[in-house]
Amino acid sequence: MIASKLKLKPIRSKQLQEVRYEGVLGCGMKLIVAPRPGFTKKIAFVVADYGSTDSVWEHHGKRVKVPDGIAHFLEHQAFKKSHGDLSDVFSARGAYVNAHTSHTQTAYYFECTENFEANLDTLLELTLTPYFDKRLVDIERDIIIQEINQYRDHPGWIGFQQLLEGLYAKHPLRIDIAGTAETVGAVTPELLGKCHATFYHPTNLTLLVTGDFKPDEIAELANELADKWAPPVPSPGFKRVRPAEPVKVAKHKSVRKMFISRPRLLMGFKDARQPEGDALTYRDVLSSLAMDALFSKESEAYEALYNSRLIGGDFGAGYQAESGFGYAVIGGETPDPAALEAEVIHIVKKARKNGIDADVLERKRRKYLGQFLRAFNEPEGTAYAYIGALGQNSELFDVPEMVEKITVKQVNERIKQLLTPNNYTASVLLPQGS
Repeated sequence: MIASKLKLKPIRSKQLQEVRYEGVLGCGMKLIVAPRPGFTKKIAFVVADYGSTDSVWEHHGKRVKVPDGIAHFLEHQAFKKSHGDLSDVFSARGAYVNAHTSHTQTAYYFECTENFEANLDTLLELTLTPYFDKRLVDIERDIIIQEINQYRDHPGWIGFQQLLEGLYAKHPLRIDIAGTAETVGAVTPELLGKCHATFYHPTNLTLLVTGDFKPDEIAELANELADKWAPPVPSPGFKRVRPAEPVKVAKHKSVRKMFISRPRLLMGFKDARQPEGDALTYRDVLSSLAMDALFSKESEAYEALYNSRLIGGDFGAGYQAESGFGYAVIGGETPDPAALEAEVIHIVKKARKNGIDADVLERKRRKYLGQFLRAFNEPEGTAYAYIGALGQNSELFDVPEMVEKITVKQVNERIKQLLTPNNYTASVLLPQGS
């Protein structure tokens, strides 16, 4: 195929003094270029709109089910080609390469100061060309099972996974991203090929580039290289399948004993019904401001919990939202999980009754905006800000205006909606022998 001339659309934010350029490559892949003049580091991401929760879908009216953990397996296997491991190719050029799978995305990226064109060519080969040799798949299966077993001894991961299983009754969010040894054992080259053909088609991918670039030159290069590797087939088309998730949490409390020195408590509150796009981002901002106001290190609640020796320095709270789900998490290490749980519920009830003050919101607003703006100071922060917006299918440049328009009344209403004392889950880890 011959790559066609690509037209880029500039999208500007006067408030941020920021501009990005968007277009669609000839093969159907979306392109985002976020220039960072003056930086020597260059970064490119290929992001698939595909994560661990995409194990069931419909294709031409037929239901397709693949083993849990296959998206993570595919991420590992994508580096393996008939001519070797592509991670070695990046390393030989002095580039750093990595990949990660989340519940909703799989991202591959490299960072370099030179050889950008060659590295971009390899990144597109990595993501667009399937190669699933049975011998290599079997080798990688053993590596992934070892990784799964290692995570069984990681209290942070175990506590968090236990929390998700308590929050969700049916949503695949409750399933570990890596799957289990049993589900990974069911992965075959044919199933990996099916997932690649469905979710790694260019029309389901975004190429994100940030660094000191001329956008038109990058667009021309990306168009040519992607056209070189892209499969000459139309998008297969698919429809994601998600079960109806109950409003109530699946389980009020889960307790597990591990080889740890101090107990840990995580408490989760879920949003069972989520909006999409900018409305989702708006809810995310509202919820994040509320959680920061109530439980950050500057809050009265944190000071009281710390002075009572119920928490340590790792105590925290936050809100996570992507397309189709959202939840708040509160907790950390504690000498007395039951006492901390009771105190957190007391704080929640008080906040639902009294709300927060306008001056508290103003401080949190400034803090949020400061952190948001700092992300644009360097290429890594810029890239991850855009990837977050991709996960919510929202407009990143709208966030500052959202933050500025939020009122204390809206935050207090959000506290009542999200933090419900009769509908939360507690994930408790206790030391062996306690």
